[in-house]
Amino acid sequence: MTPNFIVILAAALIPFVFAYIWFHKSVFGGDKWAKMADMSAEKAASPVKPLMLFLSLFLNALISFGIYNFTIHESGVFGMLGGDAELMKTGTAAAFLAEYGGLYHTAQHGLAHGFAATLMFVLPVLGYVVIFEKKSAKYFWVYLGYWYISLTLMSVVISLWGATPV
Repeated sequence: MTPNFIVILAAALIPFVFAYIWFHKSVFGGDKWAKMADMSAEKAASPVKPLMLFLSLFLNALISFGIYNFTIHESGVFGMLGGDAELMKTGTAAAFLAEYGGLYHTAQHGLAHGFAATLMFVLPVLGYVVIFEKKSAKYFWVYLGYWYISLTLMSVVISLWGATPV
């Protein structure tokens, strides 16, 4: 299995699309979000610069590649072979992939990895932010929910379509 870069990059758009819904003013956005984030109305109303959007997309792409490596177990074989897809067609790698390759490319597997990524990475990092920046519990739960759903959707998409058989 090799990475399907188009799917991985498409998965990087999921946090953008989901943020539009999650942080809509009828859900957690607008004045509610600005108050929760301790942000002035003026600062909250200022437009996001294109460079910041590009950096966000770049960060989402890093997350997406991390989710790929976390969710697609065959990526370990690919990495151990130095990223040479031809070596995956012969020998021990081919035998391993013939027996185990593709077994866990399901939505359920993606759900499990989205939950695990949230529990092991987002929760501790967000916990530090909340503790040391003295953010509210509501801030914690809103952002934890946002990242849980975003990472889970990314993991499901990548689990189903993020790897290409060799």
